[in-house]
Amino acid sequence: MQPLDGADLRVVAALQVNGRATWDRIGRVLAEPTRNVARRATRLMDSGVLSVIGLLDDRRLSSAALRLRCRPGSAIEVGTALTELPQTRSVALVSGSVDCAAELSVADESLVDLLFRDIPAIDGVLESTAYPALKYFSTPLDWHLGVLTPQEVEGLREQYAPPEHSPRGAEEPSAEDGRIIAAVVTDGRATHAEVAAATGISESTARRRLDSLLRRGVLRIRAEIEPAYLGLPAEAVLWLRVAENEVEAVGHTLAARPEVRYAVAVAGDHQLVAQVAMPGRPELYGFLREIGGLPGIRAIETTMMLRSLKRGFMIKRAGRVERWAGPIASS
Repeated sequence: MQPLDGADLRVVAALQVNGRATWDRIGRVLAEPTRNVARRATRLMDSGVLSVIGLLDDRRLSSAALRLRCRPGSAIEVGTALTELPQTRSVALVSGSVDCAAELSVADESLVDLLFRDIPAIDGVLESTAYPALKYFSTPLDWHLGVLTPQEVEGLREQYAPPEHSPRGAEEPSAEDGRIIAAVVTDGRATHAEVAAATGISESTARRRLDSLLRRGVLRIRAEIEPAYLGLPAEAVLWLRVAENEVEAVGHTLAARPEVRYAVAVAGDHQLVAQVAMPGRPELYGFLREIGGLPGIRAIETTMMLRSLKRGFMIKRAGRVERWAGPIASS
């Protein structure tokens, strides 16, 4: 994957901060002509390199990290089968003691069937281990490329309440909310008129309800792109064993690092899972040396991501979006 040039990077970074910002607003903040911003973003989206999608905030979902060992020669087929499950948010082929790593987004009551029936039924799966998420310190929805100035970020960001103010389970989206969410899962930039047409409600209601979902932190808009296009091709999933009394401190330290796309405390024989993206393996080596000295870290298992098959519920092929395969059907 060829890294994007500087102007494209800045447009992508702006959409990571605010995926629904108008082209005019992005142009004013970046000091770029509106037509250039629109042209660059549209080209990236039309080619499948970039997608702007709507997702329920990770902190509201029951989720788990998954590790799979596969029969020799079957990992690609197993990973491909995993991408078709609507409960898999992301799937990657990895190096190390396991062959596939995935993020699951699934209600606790459905986890048993998924782990003990559906996944073992995939031909080639030898062993699977799930690590239920206990607390997110950062999520992919929080991560964005650090190429904008603080003033530019502030000029793009909406003043929505932080997601932490709306903990999981505090309120479930209504049936009407669900239809609105379904209307933006594959097009987070859908206009209020388009949402209204897709859901059968008035445009004013669509505006009010969609804005409410965003302000309450129920729905997040995310610009999804492979980190390799951003000059960060070296990705790894880190499985950390950490002393229980240091998990909180280590989690916050990881979340503050720009290389960390997400960090989550989990239940199991590892206490934290993190996913990182770097310019290269030397930078990954240096990062591991740094965090390895943090108090409480007992061991770090590093699995390199060899091929991304699914991100943000979007199936990928050669780094480009092929189609949506998530729990909410697009309208």
